[in-house]
Amino acid sequence: MSISIDKLCHFRVVRGLSKVGEDVEITYVGVSEGLVYIEPFIEGCYFDLSSIVSQGTFEWKDLERFLRSTKSELVVMMAPVPTISQFVCKTDVVGVCRIHQEVDVSRGYDHIKSQISRREEKRRTQCIAQGFYYNVSVEDRDFYEFYHSMHLPTMRNRYGDLARSVKETEAYTDIFKKGVLFRVYRTQGWVAGSVSQIDESSRILNARLIGIKEGCDIYRTDGSQGFVYHSIIEWAAHNSSIDCVDFQGCEPFLTKGTFQYKKRFGARAVIPKNKFGDWRLLIRVASLSLSARHFLINNPLLVEDERGGLNAQYCFDATNGPRKDIPYASEGINGAVYLNLDSLYD
Repeated sequence: MSISIDKLCHFRVVRGLSKVGEDVEITYVGVSEGLVYIEPFIEGCYFDLSSIVSQGTFEWKDLERFLRSTKSELVVMMAPVPTISQFVCKTDVVGVCRIHQEVDVSRGYDHIKSQISRREEKRRTQCIAQGFYYNVSVEDRDFYEFYHSMHLPTMRNRYGDLARSVKETEAYTDIFKKGVLFRVYRTQGWVAGSVSQIDESSRILNARLIGIKEGCDIYRTDGSQGFVYHSIIEWAAHNSSIDCVDFQGCEPFLTKGTFQYKKRFGARAVIPKNKFGDWRLLIRVASLSLSARHFLINNPLLVEDERGGLNAQYCFDATNGPRKDIPYASEGINGAVYLNLDSLYD
C-alpha cells in the first residue's frame, strides 16, 4: 500500500548569499506546511539572493539519517512535539511554529476601544472623518466580486510567486457561506473587505480572507485595509453571539509585520488550538557563523514556557546585544528571555 504524501517528511535545501555576504546553505525539513509558512520567511531573513538546491520527500523513519547527513549550516525543522523532543540537542533553539492573535469582544465595544493603541484609534477617527464606513453582505455576487477583484490581486501583489490563498470553491463554501463579507467604503466607493467565518459553537469569528481594491498599495496606505480590522471588531462586539475575533496566524518571529500590526488592536497572542499547536519549530546551527548569528540575533523568536505560555526569546553574543528595539509587548506574551549564543558551544 502506498503512503499518502501527508505521511511523508518534506525537505528543501536552499543556497545563496547571506545578509552578511557569506555563501551558505540552509535546510528545511518536516511537515509540508512549513514549506508554505516557515521556510519562505526564514529564507527571506537569511539571504539577499538564494535558490533551491534540492527538495523532495522521504519517510519519517529516515529522519534521523537525513539529519546526520545534512551539511547545511542551519537546519530548521517543523514537526510534532514528540518528534522535536526526540531529536532536540542542548545547542538547538526551540520555539512555537505559529501563533494566532485574538481579540476578546465579550466585554463590549467600549472596553475594546480602551485596549486599542492610541495610534490605531487615532487612525480610525481620521478614517471616519475622511468618509470611511462599512457594511456586511451575504450576497453571492458580492463574494465573487471581492474574491476576484480584491482578495486575489492583494495576495499576488503582496507575495508574488509565494502568494497563497484559499481556493475559490473552499472560500465560498467553508468560509463565506458560514459567515459574512465585510465591505469597507470610502465615500461611495468599495475599497476593501474581508470574508470572515463564524463558528457558532465556540462563539468565534475567524477573520480569514482580506483584500483591497485591485490589490493597489494606495488602499493600504490610505487606511482602507486598517479600517477592515476596525470594522470586524466593532461589528463582532455588537453581535451577542460572538465572544472572540480570531485574526488568524502568523510566523512566530517578532520581525513579522503582521504580528506587530495586529497587536495594536489589543490582540492576544496564543498558541493555536489546531495542528499548528501540536507542532514546534527547531532551529539547529552547525556552527555559529556570522550568518547564523545575524539571523538568530535579528529575529527574536516566540517560545513556550514551562506553563504553556509564550515568551519572547532574544539572542545575543559578546559582540551583539539583544535586539530590544524589536518590541514583544503584547497581550498573551508573558515576558522576555535571553539566550547567550556563546554559551551554546562552551
